[in-house]
Amino acid sequence: PVVFSVLIILLVYIPLLALEGVEGKMFRPMAATMGLALLGSVIFALFAFPAGAALLLRPSGSHAHHEGRLEVWYRRALQWAVPHRLALIGASCCAVLATIPAASSLGADFVPRIDEGDIVVAARRIPSIGFTEARRLDLDMQRVLRRFPEVLTTVGMTGRAEVATDPVGLDNTDILVRLRPREEWTTAADLDSLGEALKSAIEAEVPSTFVSISQPIEDRTNELISGSRADVAILLFGTDLVRMTDLARRIARTLRATPGAGDVRVERALGLPMLEVQVDRARLSRYGLNAEDVLSVVEASRQGRQVGHVYEGQRRFPLRVLLPPGEATPEGFAGVPVGAFGEQLVPLGLVADVNEIDGPSQVSRQGMSRRIRVEVNIRGRDLVSFVEDAQARVARDVSLPDGYRLEWGGQFENFQRATARLAIVLPISLLIIFGMLFLAFGGPRYAIAVFTGVPFALVGGVLGLASRDMPFSIPAAVGFIALCGIAVLNGVVMASEVQRRLLEGEALDYAVREGAVTVLRAMLLTASVAAIGFLPMAISSSAGSEVQRPLATAVIGGVFSSTLLGLFVLPGLLRIFAPAHPHAPTRPTDDG
Repeated sequence: PVVFSVLIILLVYIPLLALEGVEGKMFRPMAATMGLALLGSVIFALFAFPAGAALLLRPSGSHAHHEGRLEVWYRRALQWAVPHRLALIGASCCAVLATIPAASSLGADFVPRIDEGDIVVAARRIPSIGFTEARRLDLDMQRVLRRFPEVLTTVGMTGRAEVATDPVGLDNTDILVRLRPREEWTTAADLDSLGEALKSAIEAEVPSTFVSISQPIEDRTNELISGSRADVAILLFGTDLVRMTDLARRIARTLRATPGAGDVRVERALGLPMLEVQVDRARLSRYGLNAEDVLSVVEASRQGRQVGHVYEGQRRFPLRVLLPPGEATPEGFAGVPVGAFGEQLVPLGLVADVNEIDGPSQVSRQGMSRRIRVEVNIRGRDLVSFVEDAQARVARDVSLPDGYRLEWGGQFENFQRATARLAIVLPISLLIIFGMLFLAFGGPRYAIAVFTGVPFALVGGVLGLASRDMPFSIPAAVGFIALCGIAVLNGVVMASEVQRRLLEGEALDYAVREGAVTVLRAMLLTASVAAIGFLPMAISSSAGSEVQRPLATAVIGGVFSSTLLGLFVLPGLLRIFAPAHPHAPTRPTDDG
């Protein structure tokens, strides 16, 4: 039983080793550590513990074992529970079924949001903004932030170097805000409410500034996951940037009306001032000019035309003539001479129309298609229910033309990948566990009885999350996976003891009752050790504990329900599934 129990728990952690991406980096080390620890524990149990027991434990001699009050009470409870086994099993099945709607109402997140203690205020402005104006607006933003008593310091960063890791322009500003401890806050009680207050104040007092609130590590993590700093990134693929921008803005309006949407922003694809030169061929023919000559002059005016060289000793430099930067206006371009008509110079404005238009500020591509991103930060709602609601609203309100499509990314993409992988690997692992139980007990009867502890354990885990208002998440899924091993372990202990007694010739009723009483303390000890071990994680409130609490809560709640049901329902299941030994009973039955 010891070896099989440890192997079963090891198999339970196999799904964690199959995780990919961010979730794999988070939980694969845990699975590997648990595997190595369990391997060491089974070596200790098989070799070191017997030797230690032989040296340290005293022989009991002829003294009879005296049961405690706990065993006496438990035996009396079994005398009622085993005869009423069908009613208890039915009630337990109803509890499992009643847990399904409770589980569906929990909602789901990829990973719980970690309270880092600091925030980052990201400001977006028009792409054509200059450095002087951007700096003035940044200082105005910081003055607004410093008025809040929760803010200790602010550091603004405008623009980035044009390197491959993080290229942004002067229209992007990140302000790192250091906050006071939570107990000193007066404006708001939680981070979401404080973020909304900061956002409203900045956008009301600082013109031409759109603000989104996040946290420094969360911001970067989201960006590494999907290239977007938001919780959810909707990727719109298409061909025409103007049409894509219009569709993206309609999607953003729909998202703003969705409950739980905090910051909604559309990736800027247009808005960069450009000069458009449209050649009029009719006017060109009047002056004897052609379009190619005119457009080459326009190109030379912006990029410069080489007209000679400058020599400094042995060094030679090209000499270029170009339009002064201050004259890069429609009027300045219209005055550039493009040719001569007789002795008269012909300016560009006579043969072409020069206008200032909004051109593309950037053209993003992904998968051989143009892409615009709509980003959303979620406030006060779980990830999955928000995305499902938003998908339904966008499908209803926004009709995409042929050749245009949407993809939902960000943390939602990671959640989908992790759940899809677990949906494949977890059933396979449970099937292997059932096969090992079949081999351990030599048949399917005991395996079926023991395996019923898995759904009973999930009842307590779901109720634990619901009682603490925690959504389902990947850490909670890890807790449920660990819980399956603990539930099966307790079942193996009781079923092995009942099987041993039956093989010794005891009557079925007597073997079930006395076997359960014998392993009572072992099962309670196993459950207590698991619950106490996870208790510090469940009640922790330090930074990063948000990831630990769902895992610990699921385990503690599940251990409680699996132990309670295992002590009273499993004996009844063993009474149904365990085969009676053909030998005559050597111990009295319940009636004798």
